[in-house]
Amino acid sequence: MIARRSRRGGARAIALIAAVGLVGAAFAGTAGTAGAQSSKVLGTKNVAKGTPVKIGVISNGKTPTVDQSEETPVAEAAAEWVNQYQGGLNGHPIDLTICDDHGTASEATDCANKMIADKVAAVVVGQESQLEAIWNALHTSGIPVYYYGASNPNVVADPNTFVFTNGHAVLLGLPAGVAKKNKSKKVSVVAIDVPAATSFFKDPGPALYKEEGLELELIPIAAGTADMTPQMQKLASGNPNGTVFIIGNDAFCIAALNGLRTAAFKGKITTIPQCLTDATRTAVPADFLEGISISATSPIQNPKDPSMKQYYAVLDKFGASSVDKSNIGGAAMFMAVAGFAAANKGLKGDPTPAALSEATKKMEWTVLPASGGLHFRCNSKADSTQPAVCSNGTLVAQLNPEGNVTKYVPVGDDQIPA
Repeated sequence: MIARRSRRGGARAIALIAAVGLVGAAFAGTAGTAGAQSSKVLGTKNVAKGTPVKIGVISNGKTPTVDQSEETPVAEAAAEWVNQYQGGLNGHPIDLTICDDHGTASEATDCANKMIADKVAAVVVGQESQLEAIWNALHTSGIPVYYYGASNPNVVADPNTFVFTNGHAVLLGLPAGVAKKNKSKKVSVVAIDVPAATSFFKDPGPALYKEEGLELELIPIAAGTADMTPQMQKLASGNPNGTVFIIGNDAFCIAALNGLRTAAFKGKITTIPQCLTDATRTAVPADFLEGISISATSPIQNPKDPSMKQYYAVLDKFGASSVDKSNIGGAAMFMAVAGFAAANKGLKGDPTPAALSEATKKMEWTVLPASGGLHFRCNSKADSTQPAVCSNGTLVAQLNPEGNVTKYVPVGDDQIPA
């Protein structure tokens, strides 16, 4: 039972990967649906028949630069799957209230205030450029917020907020690990200039990189910058054999990568999967892409992965088969909605805001949906520096000569204690 009570036309600047989240692999052209129709991956029918409960979803939607509109059909499909196969929330079917915020802080605040007015029991957020605006409006309301990914200091410090992917594993662990392996002394971050992408690298990033024995350089560049040659020449001059970390969508990354190629950069490149689509592989020579290291929260390029089979099957079963299954936006929203339900498997009684928050804090160490087998537990023990973060691992891979990933390796997915 899904009611789209509010829908504002959308927009979005690239979200933090956390988880950017933070992160999931955004690869086009290879993620098929072979075997996805099998009912086995959907599970056993367990239909929720109780009183519906309103759950909010806030999304950027579609903007002039980035299209995140696939989040809505994915959220609806995920909720229907939870209602029909997971028993809803302790027998209560999820009734979604969806609001798009155009990627602006003011409309994100409006969406959050609407959730308060509509008395939703919780709010779920996928990839989102206005994470903190949503949190600012909601965190004193008593309504728990569940994010796919976030690294904003205020957000990740809040023990009553729940963040499913660990931004530090991507934003710190991957670039720093590559830098130290290759004896670099400096990491240059080329980031799309929105708070969701830059906030971590302003604070606490510099101190955390310093603890790793590395200098951090942040190079924020406006979305839509087609020629980054001047910035990349300056980077290559100041960090010629160092490590670069690129965070942005594919158009942003194409400009950054081609700028680095023109500048004859000889160091190591790390990035997020949102950078790497068929458009990237067409616009950037394969020999320059080979060896780039990425971190991901979803193994989208591997259609044989059990978590991907389940994701594809849910989309196909519940009216979202036209969604681009290679796009991280859809996978991130599925992870957020399905992860919210998984975090509340132990719910007792009615799904009130307080009951949901309490159940989430008491959850078991559980596989995170659409994550390739990574786990989560939202008891503030996954990362002592980020009480809101529920996981400690990520997937890591290198690009082959065709600019594709052939194998993901889980890193840091240690059991989170009770």
